[in-house]
Amino acid sequence: MQVKVVIGTITFMLTMMIMGFAALREPARLEKFSHAFEGRSIESGARIYAGNCATCHGVSGKGEECYDTGGNQIGCRGLPLNYAPLLCGDNSDRTARMNAMNWASTKDAFIESVVAAGRAGTAMPVWSAQFGGPMREDEIKNTVAFILNWESDDLCSEPVVTFDWPATAQGLVDEFPDGDAANGEALFVSYGCSGCHGVPDGSIPAAVGPDLSNIAVDGATRVDGYSAAMYVYESILDPNAFIAEECPTGPCLGPPSAMLANFGERMAENPQDMADILAYLLGE
Repeated sequence: MQVKVVIGTITFMLTMMIMGFAALREPARLEKFSHAFEGRSIESGARIYAGNCATCHGVSGKGEECYDTGGNQIGCRGLPLNYAPLLCGDNSDRTARMNAMNWASTKDAFIESVVAAGRAGTAMPVWSAQFGGPMREDEIKNTVAFILNWESDDLCSEPVVTFDWPATAQGLVDEFPDGDAANGEALFVSYGCSGCHGVPDGSIPAAVGPDLSNIAVDGATRVDGYSAAMYVYESILDPNAFIAEECPTGPCLGPPSAMLANFGERMAENPQDMADILAYLLGE
């Protein structure tokens, strides 16, 4: 009996030592497993993004370089995603885009909700099968993981460039008198304008936003007292100031306007871009 007690005691102590050793290693094992799972999720999300999202948001998520299925460059119709105002926030995980949308939950939930349910009145479609889209829940989460992976110390430490836009289009022209229409034509694509408005020469019809083929004349009739230049200038900086009546699919929705409202921020680093786009649209 005494031998059995001794053996049982030794066995118990060895079992506890093994379990203790395993417990000490468990956090490291779980961390390694979590990193591996996250890595696979991001890789899967990258493939989903390239096949479904890059056409509108850009190959690098910056809303600058988009291609159609034939490999031809087209205007990006989606907001930048590899973008500090979406991904970088204060200690409460609040970002500028979340604040602009009055979003009260987390950043992850904000991005996931837009990917899953789309954005009404814009080119952003529903993706989740829960709402009638083509993606499973895990595919939605993997896509969100890939987008969140763009957040980095470098992105979030970049200085915020601002520009005090003149109150009028004439004020902008006075400050930047050499508007380059040829460069404005290229910028009209790279900023994604053509993705919604088509090309003013009619070679690509408007898809979502109003047709701009005669904007140099029509723009002067939209708002009393406004020149065409002032109307276009204000529309770029504040799309909600005036909503055009007719869009390609029927009456234009809004307010709020379906047009992106961050062009003032995006052009702040090079305000000459605005002058060049005005020169292109107004034939100046």
